[in-house]
Amino acid sequence: MSEPAPEPPFDLDQALGTLGTRSRALILPHDNPDPDAMAAAFALGALLRHARGIDSVVAYGGYVGRAENRAMVRALHLPLTPIDEVDLGDFPIIALVDTQPETGNNSLPPGHRIDIVVDHHPPRSASARAPWCDVREGMGASSTITYKYLVEKQVPLDSSLATALFYALKSETRDLGRESTSNEAEAYADLVLQADHKLMYEITHPRVRREHFVAQSRALRAAMMLGPLMVVNLGELDYPDLVAEIADLMLRYESAHWVVVMGRFHGRAYLSLRTDIEDGGAGHLMRRVVGAKGAAGGHGMIAGGRMFQRVEDDDTLNSVFDDVVDRFVKELAITDAQPRSLLQPGDA
Repeated sequence: MSEPAPEPPFDLDQALGTLGTRSRALILPHDNPDPDAMAAAFALGALLRHARGIDSVVAYGGYVGRAENRAMVRALHLPLTPIDEVDLGDFPIIALVDTQPETGNNSLPPGHRIDIVVDHHPPRSASARAPWCDVREGMGASSTITYKYLVEKQVPLDSSLATALFYALKSETRDLGRESTSNEAEAYADLVLQADHKLMYEITHPRVRREHFVAQSRALRAAMMLGPLMVVNLGELDYPDLVAEIADLMLRYESAHWVVVMGRFHGRAYLSLRTDIEDGGAGHLMRRVVGAKGAAGGHGMIAGGRMFQRVEDDDTLNSVFDDVVDRFVKELAITDAQPRSLLQPGDA
C-alpha cells in the first residue's frame, strides 16, 4: 500500500462558501462513468444538499456498459440523467468529478464555466479556474475525497450511498491492492460496516449477456505478446469501457506486465492500458503515446484514451492500432518486438 506525499489541508468551509446562495448544481463524472466516478458524484451531491441545501443532478455522457456498473446503477437506484436531457444553462453550479476540464473525457464543452473540480488524477491547468478545485493526485480514488467531505460535515449516509462508495473503493483499488493509501483503507473500514452486502453481491456477480463471452473469446484469439507487453485489437465494441474490462482480465496472464487493448465504437477508437508495476506511470505513458492525436489520462497502474481520428471500419482501426502499438514498444524500450500469439504453445 503506497502513501501519498503530504498535501496542504483542503478548506471545505471555504470551498462551500464559494457557492454563495446558488441553489442548483449539475454534477458531471467522466463519460462512460465507472463506479468511482458515479459514487463520488452522488457523494458530492449529498454534501451539497446537507451543507448548503443545494439540489443537484448527476448527468453523464456516453454509456454505462460494463455489467457490474449497470448492476450498480440498477441495484442502488442511482438517478443518473443522460447529458442530452439537460441544459447546462439551467444550472448555476457546474461540477466535474473524477475528471477535469479540457481532458476530452467528459461532456463539458471546452472553455465552459466550471465551479467545482474534484479528482484524483494528475492536475490539469484548466482546473485552476474553478473556485472549488480539489485535485489530490496522491489519493487512490475520487470517492475517498468526497467521503472525507461527508465525514467532516457529519453527513448521514443512507444504505445506497454507503454501498456505492464501498463498491467504488473495492473496484478502483482492487480491494486495496492497487494504488491504495491509508486514506482508502480507513474509508474502506468505515464503509464495510455500512454497506448492504446483499446488494454488493448483486453488483459483483451480475448476469451477463452473450456479448460478454464473445468479447472474451475474441480477446483471447487476438492477443499478441511483444516481450512483457500484451496488445489486443478487439475490433468493434459493444460499449466503450469494454476495452478496460478486457485489459483488467488479460493482465492476469503471468507473462504480461503491460496490457494495451483497443477497439472502435461509433466511429471512435478507444484504448485502455493496465500494468502490474506499482510505479509504472501508466497515465503519463498513455498521454505520451496518444499525444496530440487524442485525449488520454490515468495514473500509476491504469490509463485510458480516445483517438480523435474517425475510425469507421476495421481496416482503419488496424492502422491506428499498429501505430499505437509501435509507440508503446518504443516508449517501453521493448527489444523483443516479434509478436507471438497468446495461444501459441510455450509463450509462458
